[in-house]
Amino acid sequence: MIKDVLVRVPELAPARPMSVSRSARQRMPGSGGLRTVSATSTTVGEGDVHERRIRTVGVACLWAGVVGAVQAAVVSVWPEAVGTDRYSYPFSSTGFVVAQASFALQHLPLVAAVLALRRLPIVSRSRAARLGVAVAGLGMMLLTAMEVVAMSAANLATGSAHAELVDGLYGIPVTLVGIGFVVAGIALHRSEAPSWLRFVPLVLGAYVFVPMTPALMGPFVAGRAAIGGWMLVFAALGWGLAGRFARVVPKSVLATT
Repeated sequence: MIKDVLVRVPELAPARPMSVSRSARQRMPGSGGLRTVSATSTTVGEGDVHERRIRTVGVACLWAGVVGAVQAAVVSVWPEAVGTDRYSYPFSSTGFVVAQASFALQHLPLVAAVLALRRLPIVSRSRAARLGVAVAGLGMMLLTAMEVVAMSAANLATGSAHAELVDGLYGIPVTLVGIGFVVAGIALHRSEAPSWLRFVPLVLGAYVFVPMTPALMGPFVAGRAAIGGWMLVFAALGWGLAGRFARVVPKSVLATT
């Protein structure tokens, strides 16, 4: 009898456990699902902010590289204010200080781009790539500082002890940049990184040794042309960070960084 009543009156039957869909749990106030969605949304939001920052740094590096190439071209055709025996050649001592200040400012976005490169997951997963980019970043920071230090030789002759010391000190950061990028470039070249990331860092490093170093030992114009070419490779790095970033770091990866 009781069984028959339960059959005829379903609402009196023993209640079956309610199955709540995942989407419903996500909308239920106070449920664990709501907290999970909030955390995921926050993480994705942080990933988007990170991506925008990388792109912004990339754009800055792109334009800084172009500006650097223009600076090199301008220096190579600047009217001579002093003779080649002066360290400030072709500028006057005041013009040299202004030029060096502009070089230091132009380097800042390049430094930021190298530091941003190290934060890419595909770089941070490789110990060699991390180390190489870190060394290159240190070199770029020292190179920026050297542009300021060189102002101290503005009124000196090229062959003076202080001027030669400044020239010698320039070699340290440039060598660090070259070695660091070569190490990072080799590591990335062997990885599954996209083509621009496998080649641009390697070219940035190798370029320091050939052709830039031999060119700097040659005629003045040849050295400026080599520096201008190096700046264009930095512009390519900025283009990669700004325009190809999505191919390097999918949003699903960014959400976990």
